[in-house]
Amino acid sequence: MLARRLAPAALLVLSACSAAMPGYSPPPFKESKSQILGKPLEGGVMQGDRYEMSSAERGMDCKRLTGSMQITISRLRDAGIREEPSTVASTMESWASPLFGGSGKSADRQAIYVRERAKLDAYNAELAAKGCTTLDIEAELARPPDPGTRY
Repeated sequence: MLARRLAPAALLVLSACSAAMPGYSPPPFKESKSQILGKPLEGGVMQGDRYEMSSAERGMDCKRLTGSMQITISRLRDAGIREEPSTVASTMESWASPLFGGSGKSADRQAIYVRERAKLDAYNAELAAKGCTTLDIEAELARPPDPGTRY
């Protein structure tokens, strides 16, 4: 009776041991991590009040440009309905970020909005240059966020 109860456990142990056969080494993984996950997209830079797209951004097709714009618009709409942090919280974040790592860029919401808005304008101009359908950015930003959507 005891043998019947221990038989499944013994089979499990023996099968695990057989998989670890002496001299066996698994084949090397052929794909590198960058091939699986893809390379991160290099962002453009602000030149005054204009956003200069990187070569990687210019290489995007119409579908990807439009998708990136829709994501950015959603972030800006969501940020528009959020409550502004207090002055004390913003100051503490900008002081603590260099000390503990990170940057204080998130503390300046207006600078983020200006950059993202300039990026949207640059992407829209790129869509027009490629002959794609452009987005009405003002109308999209004026639309309220979808109810129930959480990021």
